[in-house]
Amino acid sequence: MTVLYDSRFVPAHDMDFHAQVLLMNEAPGPDEAVSGVPLYGQQGANLFHALRAAGIVWAENFGKFIWPKNDRNLHDVRQRKKRSFLATRAQYITCTNAFPYWPKPSDNIDSFCPPLKKDVCGIENIERIKGEILASHSVLVICGRYAYIACTGEELCHPSKREYTELTSEELKTTNTRLNSNFKKGWYMGHTRRWSLNKHRSSPPLRELARTLDWQLSGQIT
Repeated sequence: MTVLYDSRFVPAHDMDFHAQVLLMNEAPGPDEAVSGVPLYGQQGANLFHALRAAGIVWAENFGKFIWPKNDRNLHDVRQRKKRSFLATRAQYITCTNAFPYWPKPSDNIDSFCPPLKKDVCGIENIERIKGEILASHSVLVICGRYAYIACTGEELCHPSKREYTELTSEELKTTNTRLNSNFKKGWYMGHTRRWSLNKHRSSPPLRELARTLDWQLSGQIT
């Protein structure tokens, strides 16, 4: 299968806030290509609902609402809540991608497929990632196989078995050396679409992340 890349570049989202967490997703999709914001579409919804389910107060404060599927009515109440959440999210989590262009299979250019490993590990792309890492980023959240490859330069064996687990000291050392970063802690969380389906597994590491950073937590997982 030939992979085609959309021409629209999707950078890390709003680094002016100097968030403590860097969330590395695999690649943007159509919603992200249009908006220019990582985790803007359904994956943004997955993250929003997972944070709320874990009892992370700054996400809970937005209440429960249905994430808009498109931007047709920008004055809709749900659109305003979404934009407000994305602005707040950037204060806590910098979202970016292992590769910044929407990858599409040549036989269905409206669809999505993973980026190519050679492109993820290309010198120019790794330099781009290095430039998106701030001194304030002390925690790394890796979402997906290609995000792991971008961070460590290595393939992840049995990625489904590693979901929701803490990165080892060796993985952090490799990542910090590769990306000129200074992450103190990190997790491999797998694809965000699975977080909401596995709240009983995704919530504990998200709560541990929150405790690491002194984020306020509500009393229980929902």
